[in-house]
Amino acid sequence: MKNYKKILAMILGTVMTVSMLAGCGGSDSSQTQAPAETGKETASDAAESTAQAGEAENGTQSAGANTEFSGTLKLYGPGLFTTVGEEGSTDIVTGITKPGYNVVIDRWKELYPNVDLQIETIPWDNWKAACQTAALSGDVDIILHGASIVPICEPLTTYLEKDPQVKDAVGMMAMRKNSDIAPLSEYVPYGLTVNVNPVMVVIDKEILEHYGQEIPDYENWTMQDILDIAKATTGTDPVTGKETYGMSMIAAASANKNYIWASRAVNNDIYEWGDSLKNTKVNFVNDKTKEVFNYLTELSSYASPDYIEGLDMANAYTQDNNLAMFIIEDVYSAYNTIKAAGLEDKYMLAALPKIEDGEFKGITSSHMGDWNMAICNTSTQKDLAWEFMKFMVTDEEVQQWILDTYCIPANKEASGKLGGYMPADYADPISYVVSTSPLEFSASANNCYDSSNFGTFANDLTTVLNEMFQGNMDADAAMDYVKKNLDDYMGTLN
Repeated sequence: MKNYKKILAMILGTVMTVSMLAGCGGSDSSQTQAPAETGKETASDAAESTAQAGEAENGTQSAGANTEFSGTLKLYGPGLFTTVGEEGSTDIVTGITKPGYNVVIDRWKELYPNVDLQIETIPWDNWKAACQTAALSGDVDIILHGASIVPICEPLTTYLEKDPQVKDAVGMMAMRKNSDIAPLSEYVPYGLTVNVNPVMVVIDKEILEHYGQEIPDYENWTMQDILDIAKATTGTDPVTGKETYGMSMIAAASANKNYIWASRAVNNDIYEWGDSLKNTKVNFVNDKTKEVFNYLTELSSYASPDYIEGLDMANAYTQDNNLAMFIIEDVYSAYNTIKAAGLEDKYMLAALPKIEDGEFKGITSSHMGDWNMAICNTSTQKDLAWEFMKFMVTDEEVQQWILDTYCIPANKEASGKLGGYMPADYADPISYVVSTSPLEFSASANNCYDSSNFGTFANDLTTVLNEMFQGNMDADAAMDYVKKNLDDYMGTLN
């Protein structure tokens, strides 16, 4: 056993050392190649080495294996497992190869040899209905990305009380509200987030330089700073003579997501939570909501005329890009596209502006999407399901696998190793967002915005923002439109 532990420590130490050395390359892209290009030990390599060490000592079973659990554990749902496949996949745009989830299966078998892991992946199309049907069958233990479907998920409160270190390890959890479990003023954890997609800003450093604009300090810049840079970089580029535009927000088809970060930035808490949803008040018509609407409308005035149609990003991530800044949701894919084009030095990432006041004053307003795992409440093996979910967010080799699939781990320590995969201009802002964002703030549920409990709220926001962007509606009319639908929905609860 002692020999095994020494071997394991040497292996993990090698992985961490190589990651740190790769991260020392700073913004020099030649020093920050992906693991397959640098010879860095991958998750599958480490798993094989560890397994061999265990087999050498034990014959057939790895040393330190957990034999307390046995049986079959069944996972079902969409997300990362679907994307990479069991045997891995290659991105047709960037040529990047991602290891399959067989790495996870092999590592799990090594640690839990008596548990058969069965993973059934599905696409995102109609995934909620499919997961609900699967839960009713009583034959599923873990719903992949299931925390958004509260009625079929087991609350994780008691599990986290037993294992508080799990909550400390991650930068985000799938938090929801359920009056049957806790007052609506509190969040209930329903899923463990495995990897995240923070909303961030891509900045074209060349365009800013041409207009004489300084590179922003993304840990401290404000909403006004973004507005000022967008205004200053909209016009005729003084160096190239081409027309440029200061800002492209999240696509007009999802304009409500711009409301999330802007509303959070001004600390526009609109909910007065009651003991149940029908006793909750939504104070949507207020000065801060109006401020958010007017701010986003002004910001949209520095967008390309092609923004509404979603065509303004056609040349993004190329040398012909004409957008000084653009807000995106899938930052790792953006980086891979930039890298494939050989333009790492042209661009950088930045967090969204800091929150102006309130409980989270000074923290970035960037919210995060996620891929989470939830315990199906019809499962007969909930403790085993929890064991696997813990494994997915804490096991070092699994975190390495997540990095190798070009995803951002929710595990804060693992996300801090992104410097081994990309230059500091990209890695540092991502790590900053993951490590500082409050656990309870996600893309779908927070005190400024909740897409789960208030009817057509998200769609209504998209509608009015697009009308405002096109000059067809002012802030007062927009608030009245959304408020009417909110009141109608809340009325149905009574």
